[in-house]
Amino acid sequence: MTDFLFNLLFFLIALGILVTFHEWGHFIAARKLGVKVLRFSVGFGKPLWRHVGKDGVEYVVAGIPLGGYVKMLDEREGDVPETVRAQAFNRQALWKRNVIVAAGPMANFILAVVVYFVMYLSGTWVFKPIIDKPLEPSIASAAGLQRNDQIIAVDGNPVSSWNEVVWSLVERLGEEGTIALEVKDWQSNRMRTVELNINDWQVDDRRPDPLGSLGLTQIKSIDAFVYELEPGGAAERAGMRRGDLITQLNQQAISNFNDVRRFMLEVKSAAPIAVTVLRDGRSVNLEVTPKAVEQNWLLGIKVYSYFEYESAGVMGSMKLAFDKTADVIALTGTMFKKLLVGEVSTKSLGGPLSIAEGAGSSARGGWAYFLGFLGIISVNLGLINLLPVPMLDGGHLLFNTIEWIKGKPLSEAAQEYGLRIGMVLVFGLMAIAIFNDIARL
Repeated sequence: MTDFLFNLLFFLIALGILVTFHEWGHFIAARKLGVKVLRFSVGFGKPLWRHVGKDGVEYVVAGIPLGGYVKMLDEREGDVPETVRAQAFNRQALWKRNVIVAAGPMANFILAVVVYFVMYLSGTWVFKPIIDKPLEPSIASAAGLQRNDQIIAVDGNPVSSWNEVVWSLVERLGEEGTIALEVKDWQSNRMRTVELNINDWQVDDRRPDPLGSLGLTQIKSIDAFVYELEPGGAAERAGMRRGDLITQLNQQAISNFNDVRRFMLEVKSAAPIAVTVLRDGRSVNLEVTPKAVEQNWLLGIKVYSYFEYESAGVMGSMKLAFDKTADVIALTGTMFKKLLVGEVSTKSLGGPLSIAEGAGSSARGGWAYFLGFLGIISVNLGLINLLPVPMLDGGHLLFNTIEWIKGKPLSEAAQEYGLRIGMVLVFGLMAIAIFNDIARL
């Protein structure tokens, strides 16, 4: 399967889930509040599949997957028999209409909590924010960051993974001043604080990369430093010490711990191994006799892992899911504000192609990463729909608020004019996003 087809498949899966949940929110709220639903459609245009349920609702999957709708009984859209007028949407109390309208975005927030809960409960591989040698020249190198530095906090906020670092940096996009990083050298545990001067921070709007634009790169392999010794193990008996840098094994050059791991997997006997380590700036030659553990021959040393598997119980996962959803809502709201005031360029907006690429790349990373992507997009969809723009759910809430203030609905002419403005804004934004997608090809 080509990358395009793979991305398209998971784009359709993601969009189908997001749209279905959004419209389900409107649907279930309308049904619970006594409004008659005529059609539940995932997608627009010509139906590819339709089914009329026992409840009289027409369920539809249409050919254009970029959205969906719930059609309710409404006197503004045609004649309604006297016997069912009480079930018409326009006949409902203002609070009921508000609940039905807001239920769609709320369903997206609920979906985010659900997928994050499943993600945390099932467990994920988390990469520690340990940096490789900073790019030259860059803001990171000018600040004095070095290979093997592990980022502990950003602007005073503790971080434990690369994702948390990225999110913390994204919050500062478009700003000036400095970003304070608290880092430690994991070899010595020495802590220090460095400041990144972001006055000249230039991020590629078309392909935003907060880390790369600062000169930060994620470490791909840990140096072969001895982080921990097995008490009484082979390495300790041979005189190896914590902090030794392994440079040779049986005269084979060693550049990182992956080389050590590969060497040990090839060892088939307990014959002594000639080990050369760098200690306090000088080479030390040792002879280590490995031992067999579960059919693998080991030196009895442990490396500092730059990734770890994390999972939580039911209650812990639920708390993490709510916290994550709240963080995504807050960050997305901040980015909307920065986009509105011009601190972030509209070139950073992404359309269907960007979403498809994100869906495909996250799916390649594993089920947990796809769930994380789904949670982010679900929150974005919910917040976008709450914007006070006619044609969106937030626009309907705006009209209802004006009705509450005035004591009567806006005139049909005013609502029609507002919808036209909303269409221009929404389709204009979509055009910008699609144009950005094309420019990135």
